Amino acid sequence: MVDTPHDFLLRLRSGEEAAWGELHRDHYPPLWSSVQRILNNATLADDVVQEAFIKAHRDIHRFEGQSQLGTWLYRIAVNQTLDTIRKRQRTERWLSFLAPVSDDENHPVMPEGLVAPQASTGMENAELREVIFDAMKELSVEHRAVVQLRLVDEISLEETARLLRCKPGTVNSRLHYACEHLRRKLGKLKASQEPET
Repeated sequence: MVDTPHDFLLRLRSGEEAAWGELHRDHYPPLWSSVQRILNNATLADDVVQEAFIKAHRDIHRFEGQSQLGTWLYRIAVNQTLDTIRKRQRTERWLSFLAPVSDDENHPVMPEGLVAPQASTGMENAELREVIFDAMKELSVEHRAVVQLRLVDEISLEETARLLRCKPGTVNSRLHYACEHLRRKLGKLKASQEPET
């Protein structure tokens, strides 16, 4: 006897392993293809689709059957994909603020646009993030807050100033100081990794 959609949904809600296995088998390939076309990264697509199934398993009791189960899964996967893109863009954006800058006064110390992270550090982004997070611990609460709000969360200058109850100029000066500290930390690490001649 073939399950009706309602019967299959009941099996999923009960946490039946076989039902979730069927769902994964039937929907993983098309979901992966859609996510992969958006991300153009097979490994990341694997992670995103797996996370989408985890979220579906967690939220299956909220699915009311007003749409096809596959449509619901697709929405979860696409939302997860877009969240992943936003997170990566935020990370790349705030990492770009730590790239070496020109001493030319015609160029702003803090780049205003998105700049690709410098590959010349010789470190992968994961390692770079770990170093930066460690370096951030050395900053004061005020400076860490500015880095988090402005670079990581991308809160506007005016809103950051309002949240921290200070002037926009104070936000900028704190951000400049924090980034200089992080740049020095990265510079020391890079120097320590360079082979001796």
